[in-house]
Amino acid sequence: MDGIVGSMPTALANTFEFNYIRFIHENNWDKRYNHLLKAHELAPERTEAYMALINYYLSEGNSEKMAYYCKASFEAGEFMPSIMAWNYNMLASIEKDGILLTHGDNDTYPAWVIQYVKNTRKDVKVLNVNLLMHDSYRQRVFEEMGLSPISAADYHDYQDMYLAITRQIIQQSSHPVYVATSVPEYIRKALGDSLYLVGLAFKYSSEPFDNLAFLKNNYENKFLKDHLYIQLEPDTGSNVIANMNMHYLPAIILLRNHFQDSGEQAKASEMESMIRNIAMKAGKEEFIVQYLDSPTEFDKNFVSAISIKKLQKGVAKIKGNLYAGTTEVTNEDYEAFLMDLVKNREFELLEKCKAPKTDWRNLLPAKYQSLPDSKVFDHGHPDDGLAPVQNISHEAAQEYCKWITKVYNNSTDKKKEYGKVEFRLPTEEEWEYAAHGGRNDAPYPYGGYYVRNEKGCFLFNSNVSEEEPCGDCADKAKMQAHNDGGFFPVHAAAYFPNDYGLYNCSGNVAEMISVKGIAKGGSWEDLPQDATIYSKKNYVEPSPAIGFRVFMEVK
Repeated sequence: MDGIVGSMPTALANTFEFNYIRFIHENNWDKRYNHLLKAHELAPERTEAYMALINYYLSEGNSEKMAYYCKASFEAGEFMPSIMAWNYNMLASIEKDGILLTHGDNDTYPAWVIQYVKNTRKDVKVLNVNLLMHDSYRQRVFEEMGLSPISAADYHDYQDMYLAITRQIIQQSSHPVYVATSVPEYIRKALGDSLYLVGLAFKYSSEPFDNLAFLKNNYENKFLKDHLYIQLEPDTGSNVIANMNMHYLPAIILLRNHFQDSGEQAKASEMESMIRNIAMKAGKEEFIVQYLDSPTEFDKNFVSAISIKKLQKGVAKIKGNLYAGTTEVTNEDYEAFLMDLVKNREFELLEKCKAPKTDWRNLLPAKYQSLPDSKVFDHGHPDDGLAPVQNISHEAAQEYCKWITKVYNNSTDKKKEYGKVEFRLPTEEEWEYAAHGGRNDAPYPYGGYYVRNEKGCFLFNSNVSEEEPCGDCADKAKMQAHNDGGFFPVHAAAYFPNDYGLYNCSGNVAEMISVKGIAKGGSWEDLPQDATIYSKKNYVEPSPAIGFRVFMEVK
């Protein structure tokens, strides 16, 4: 590209094309806009420069010029009618005086055009986070909004800075903040439990928020919907709008399920028809039909001996609608799951999920091989019902989560507290948040930086074979490898819990997360410094050092 641009002056000097391409090719923010202005001066009728001119005058803080080029873009027909309707609905999703964070071209420029040309929803501040990556523009916007400055030098890569800008706006703005559904997945995952779908945007809320009522009102009373049923005007970029309209589906599916649950079948059918239409135009009909046609009720012959009360009691609230298991999943818990599989004749799944027995003695250091069981397992055997299950695959852990979700949601137990939940493995961020127990960023779950208490006793189960024995141990001759309570995993509720009531977030068994191959918190075989909240243990196959903890999300 450098060579092509370098050879252009010979043939195309002093033309719109030459200056416009130099604008596109130039990385320097200030230099590139000099080329743009020159190109526009040479051919002011060329409409492809208009959106870039909107950018330029936005960055300069010249709202009059920005409005002029928004109008010029609209009158030149730069935006398809369906994209304008999409952006109208995105703006309609936002409450008064909200801040809307967007990502690309098609979720930003049409929104500005609607605001500046149609004088609609000008109370919403639309901020494109990609544009905020540029220092001069970000500095001006942050200063106007009273936000602390952010320096690019403080961040390792583009994604880190993008997320930092988003968090800064969320944390420091006094206005409600919304994130467009079109933002990258890593942003949505990072903000996870605090995002509530309200249409074509997510509302950020650190507290539980009734998004269903908000969404229903937006859809029924504010959205333009005709273009979702029938296309009356030609759209030159039908593939673009077909894919953009896929962003409606999570909201419409949520409404469809709500209407089904509330017995409003006519409305549910209307939603379903729209879902199929949107999916068909995007070439995703096969996927969505599988979803819609899946049974909403479980087999009536389905049986389970798993206690709903125990499932509810075994979790603690972390934030919003997210709960975490107070302990790692135990052998007893997992055995009940396997027994359910047997009773329901799920033999293929049973084969996939069974946990091979661990030869614990073979894992002992040679010098301890001759010790009697009373010494090796004096605080409980790792195969005891209350010890954490281990040596299972990531897929087996996921199947366990799916099964107990099915058990809970299918239950008619009068003591059932929630209508519908999902048990699952946590994201890494969720796991770390829970492990901290609402405290500071200290490396251990009890909020400290040390592995012993003031008496010299170890605070969790890790490999302390190289450490001095406990200071007040009655048996000074006790094996050093055992002086934290166990050679191997001990009971899942051993030691002290963190402030959320979660046990053994450091040590015992490392805990699988949603990403396969990564386990958090270290284990009985890891040194104390490798059993922090931030520790990652990589694995390929099931291991006696790796188990899991379930998280529960109330739907």
